[in-house]
Parts: sequence; C-alpha cells; structure tokens
Amino acid sequence: MDVTNFSSQPHWRHCYRNICTDNFVERKHSFPSPFTTSFKTHSRTKKITMSSEVVFNLEYLTRLEESARTLESTPQQRSEMMFKAQREVDAYLEQLSLDHPTGWVIPPKETQGQDKLVQPGQYQVQSGPNQVQSGPDRVQSGPDQVQSGRGPHETEPLPIQENGVSIDEVLRDFSRIGNEMEREGHPGHMAYVPGNSTAPAAIGDFLAASFNPYSLNVASCRRAVKMQQMIVQWVGRLFGYPSACAGNLTSGGTVATMVAMTTARDHKVPRSKDYSRSVLYLSELTHDGVAKCLSTLGMREAVVRKVPVDDKYRMDVNILRKFIENDVQNNLLPFLVVATTGTTDVGSVDPVPAIRAVATQYNMWLHVDACYGGFFVLCNSAKHLFEGVETADSIAVDPHKGLYAPFGTGLVLVRNGTLLRNSNTRQHGNYMQDQLTNPEDWNPEDLTFEQSAHFRAPRVLLPLQLYGVATFRDALQEKLELAKYLYLRLKGQAHIQVVEPVLSTVLFRIPGVSDNTNRALLREITTDGRFFITTTTVKGVLYLRVIIFCYRTHRQDVDVFINKVKDAVVKMELPEVEFCHAG
Repeated sequence: MDVTNFSSQPHWRHCYRNICTDNFVERKHSFPSPFTTSFKTHSRTKKITMSSEVVFNLEYLTRLEESARTLESTPQQRSEMMFKAQREVDAYLEQLSLDHPTGWVIPPKETQGQDKLVQPGQYQVQSGPNQVQSGPDRVQSGPDQVQSGRGPHETEPLPIQENGVSIDEVLRDFSRIGNEMEREGHPGHMAYVPGNSTAPAAIGDFLAASFNPYSLNVASCRRAVKMQQMIVQWVGRLFGYPSACAGNLTSGGTVATMVAMTTARDHKVPRSKDYSRSVLYLSELTHDGVAKCLSTLGMREAVVRKVPVDDKYRMDVNILRKFIENDVQNNLLPFLVVATTGTTDVGSVDPVPAIRAVATQYNMWLHVDACYGGFFVLCNSAKHLFEGVETADSIAVDPHKGLYAPFGTGLVLVRNGTLLRNSNTRQHGNYMQDQLTNPEDWNPEDLTFEQSAHFRAPRVLLPLQLYGVATFRDALQEKLELAKYLYLRLKGQAHIQVVEPVLSTVLFRIPGVSDNTNRALLREITTDGRFFITTTTVKGVLYLRVIIFCYRTHRQDVDVFINKVKDAVVKMELPEVEFCHAG
C-alpha cells in the first residue's frame, strides 16, 4: 500500500507520528516527503513501521479515540445530567426546612416537644440517653452516631473503577452526602461561621467549569481577568481603598491572609536572617489561621505576641504598645500587627485607628482580618465599625461568608498594589515565550502564588448582578437586627447572662454555675435537633455561642430558639434569681 494513500483510510484519521518531535500532526492529504520513503506497511495488522525499532498501530489509535470521545458529551446528554443533578439539589434544599442542621430529622409538629424523634423510613429512635454523643458540648448528628467520624449508617463513596456507571448511580451515591454533613445552609445552623450558597452562585460555578478559561492571565482570557478585577476593585471601594490597590480572589481567608503576610514580610523583613527576631502581634481573639500562616511563609521562628482584649473584647492598644516597646528594647523587629473587624468568637471589632497609629509609629505593616465581619460594611448601621480600615496595608475578607458564595472564596486586598505585585510576579518558562504579553497588564497570576486556579469570579459576580447589592445589604442588616432582637429577648430572661452583640454573634450563659451546667443547657437546647450551636471560652469564661448568619434564618426561627432556651432553663430547675444580663 502506498503511504500517500493513507489519508484515504477513514479509520486512520489522517494521523501519523513524527519520530523526531514526538508530536501528533493532522494531515488532510499526504505525509510530507521526508517521511514517505521511510514508511513500510503491514496490511494485515494495519501497522506502520517507521524504522526498524518503532512500530505505530493506527488501529489501536482509532480505538483510543473512540473511547476518548466519550468525554465529549452531547447537548442531550448534558441536559439529562443537569436535569437529574438539579432534581437531587432540589430534594436536598427542601429538606433544609425539615432536617436538623447536622443531619437529624425534625419531628412532625404534632410530636415536637415530646420525646420521640421520627426518622423517615424504617428507623425510629428515641431522643434519650441511648443516643451517642461526641462530647459534653457536642450535638448528635443522627440516630446512634456521633457528629464526627463514621457512624453505623454511613457508607463508603462509590469507588473509582475501570469502567464507568450510570449518571443515576453516581448522583444517588453523591446525594448521600446530604445525610452525612453539617447543613450550613439550614436556618437552625448557628455554629461557627456557617457558609451559605445561592443558586446563581452555583450556576456561576457551573459556567466557570464549563467554559473553563485560564483566568489568571490577560493573554489567555482578558474578559475573565476583568471580571475578577471588577470584584476586587468594588470591594476595595467598599473599604475606602484607593484605585491603586490590587488583590485577588483566593481559596479562602487563610490563603488571603497568607498572600497579605507574604507581601508584608517581603516589604518589612527582606532578609531571611531577621525572621527569628521578627514579631507578629495578634489579639487573644485573632483567628488561629493567622499564626498558622507563619509556618507556610518560612517564618516558623518568628515571635508571636497575643495581646489581651479589653472588657469589650477588643485588642487592648495600651498593652500592644507596651509589648512593642519592650520588644524594641530587646533588639526584636516588630513587623506586623493584625486587627480584626469581627472576631470569630464574639464578633467584636478592634480599634483600627488606634492600632494604625501604633503601627505607623513603629513602621509596622497593619493587616485587617475582615473575613467574617467585612461585608457588614455594606450596612449603614455598621459602617462606623470599619473606621480606619481604609488606612490598613492589607485586608482579608471572605465572599463565602458575607456574600453567600460557595466555600473556597476568599479575597485579599493590598493598599499599595505594586507591593503585592513585587512579591508575586511570575517569571514565565520558555514554553510560554511566544505568548503575547503587555507589561501594563496586571495579571492575577502576578498577584498571588496560585496558578491554574479555579475561575472564582462568576460565583461572586452572578449573584451580585442578578440580585443587586441592595439585596445583600438587606440580608446582612437583617442578621444584625436579629442578633439585637435575640439579645433583648434573652436579656429579660431569668438565670441568663447575655453579652451585647456588635455584629451577629450573641454569647450567653447561666452565671454562677459550673461549666458542666452550661454544657447541660446546651444539650437541652439542641436535644431535639432543631438548632446547632456550640460553646466558646472568652477570657476564661465559657459561653454558649449563637451566630445568626445564614440567609435562610429569619425572626420566626429566632423566636423558636428563644423558646427553646426558656424551656431548657425551666427544665433545669434552677433556683430563683434576679434577672442576669451583662454586656
């Protein structure tokens, strides 16, 4: 067979292998002449011998292609998959109004308040002592199983196999996750800082994954870069940053903080020999992720000072100043102080202007952790809490909190964008030497250590575009009002001491009793599975902690919770006391 006729064989797909470059090339007609005389054919086996050592089997290539084309779904297949997936999502979301935020099923209304807890299907369990708990202050997540770890009804995920299975089987297996997770979108989930996600955000993720642009370089997709930059600049304006600021969407608040701290390190401590005498200042309520970043940054030997908080749970600036003065006298190098606008434990806000003054005096970098509280800056009633943030050198904020984006959405801002760029500029490898670049372009890959990151912008941008900023402002303002409402209702309750909220976190406890008694109160409140709250310890005192943050949580939910607290206190048969409240 003449090699010039290979292109007429449809099952060979016009492909040949270039031995010199190991590249596959598609030809519509014939092979280039340098290879024509070197080919031999074997018609029975459909092989091409390119040399005495290399044999190329085009029939094998055809079989591989047929299998690989399975990945190229048709519009009908995509529609079917999306329809079935949406059906599973709808079923899960419908359950959020019925199920416990950690997996329990709420009893029907006629049985609420009684001992029996009804589970759909064959299981009916009692909400009594036979239920397993993971500790004195933890909530059960299902019949006879603990909140964390594998329980008796849990199953292993569908295994990775050589051959695929149907979309129905895949979705049926995945949907089991709804019964083995903390349901952070549940209106009764009032623990930690619950994450929420909206339908447009999920659609944004779908679009991002489907179009799948490389979104970190203008040359690859200018529009994707502009979408990200628009979000960053909009958030910068919220906090009063100048247009010269720069930033990036990240995988979360810790990574946002790490990018900011890297910039601070490079600007304030350029020599690694000084790392061991560098000092980072935090409050005792600063999120643990901040100190964690030091190890990743190669500054494990740096000194960390935890500054006590005052009676309003704010960093005590006088003690901060004393710490710094003492460190300077001991030839240490104060380089970074972190203020928080919305502590995770309490929701308190550090006095940023006063901390800025100290940082300026000692030539320190000021970073603001606004991950939880940051987007309350949208609310007119809370804007005063963010006074001075516009002077911070960097800010970390989480759209997956205040903008209800899916988990994995943080944002870092650096006031002087050039410093951020200097710390992260990418030096392209030779394989990208032909890419058209413009020095004026500020590529996201030059503003973070991440490369090949997920295109996160649509999950933030689509909901903002669809609903408008006003909707998010109202949702966040509602949470502030609900926290105030909860505080005022508990304030008049006998036996309860309650801390006045700054944002949407409310702490309360029974004063004058042991921690175990307060943990017993937690169990009484959560035993029927309607709410999920936890405890925290602040300045050595254990409190029950409620955070109102889920956009599905409304006044009727808070009213039910208040009644739970009242009933739990009555059931504990505490001695009569005066009203107890504190701020």
